[in-house]
Amino acid sequence: MEQATPRPEAVTLPPRRSGGGPVSVHLTSFPGVVESVAPARRFVTGVLRITPQITVPETVIDRAELITSELATNAVLHTLSGEPGQAFHVRVRVDAQGMRAEIRTRRPRHLHAVPRVADARPDAENGRGLFLVDALATRWGTLAPAENGVYYTLHWPRPLSLR
Repeated sequence: MEQATPRPEAVTLPPRRSGGGPVSVHLTSFPGVVESVAPARRFVTGVLRITPQITVPETVIDRAELITSELATNAVLHTLSGEPGQAFHVRVRVDAQGMRAEIRTRRPRHLHAVPRVADARPDAENGRGLFLVDALATRWGTLAPAENGVYYTLHWPRPLSLR
């Protein structure tokens, strides 16, 4: 008997002020299957488009969409979040100058594996995802040692009205 795939539920924390501007935090979970990559992408881009009092440039939204796709795919393929019945979690924090997204996972499938940019052969079919993340993100890396997952940040110029 096949189990129904649970629908992710999003939690939005109320906007608060930090350093003179609003801050918005959104989080949700997705089943650890490749079919969850597109909904994870839509979640992040949706958050960036609807955050109150903050206008995120379209170029940043496009970058976030691609980066989220790569990291959510890696969560499913390279961590225990991709095992049957498991999940990965997405947290997005947005303020007037930038955003930070976290893809939180179970531990890597290979115990001591650490996400890193690989030197992919020109004819390789995969291995370029983190190269793209590295090129597009303002910053990215692994979460604190006690947590599993990856984060990335994207920044944009602060609007004149908020300076």
